[in-house]
Amino acid sequence: MANAAALPPLPSVRAKELENRASALSKRECDGRKTDADDDKSEQKNNDQTKTDSKQPNELLSTNTNSNRDHDVRDALEEQQYHDVRLKQIETLHQKEQKVFDQMPPLDPAVSCDAIHQYLSTTSQFLNSYLANANSALDGTSHKLSVLEKQMSLLESKLASIPGLIPDDVEECNVETINNEETER
Repeated sequence: MANAAALPPLPSVRAKELENRASALSKRECDGRKTDADDDKSEQKNNDQTKTDSKQPNELLSTNTNSNRDHDVRDALEEQQYHDVRLKQIETLHQKEQKVFDQMPPLDPAVSCDAIHQYLSTTSQFLNSYLANANSALDGTSHKLSVLEKQMSLLESKLASIPGLIPDDVEECNVETINNEETER
């Protein structure tokens, strides 16, 4: 399995790496944009407050709902732009990666078969051992439950043999309950 070290990373690992790179790039760009956007929002809030001081209450309600809608639309547009930029970054990184992998020769089929065989064998060994452990735990629990049931039935029969310990009404009720449980099994 010395050839396994020459294998490229799995697609899921590469996708995560691309996502991390794109998020790092977008964070750098967003930090610059957020400060500008935050300044614009604070200026707009100040302007809104000075305007609302001079308006009537009915006008105030209508402007608040309009400004909330404007903020929602603006936020949606910013979010859409952010996703578009991020998609472009991921696409460019993917294209760069394609160029690098296009220059590399394809893997030898024997190496690919060895890697797949190793993966399948280790996965099946893990699943078999997990199943064996689960079955042994289940068997142990089942055995403990059967021992507990036997001990409870012995204890109940010993307690039932003592006269006057349990009043007759309760004893009849217990006998009926035990009979009902046995018929349900």
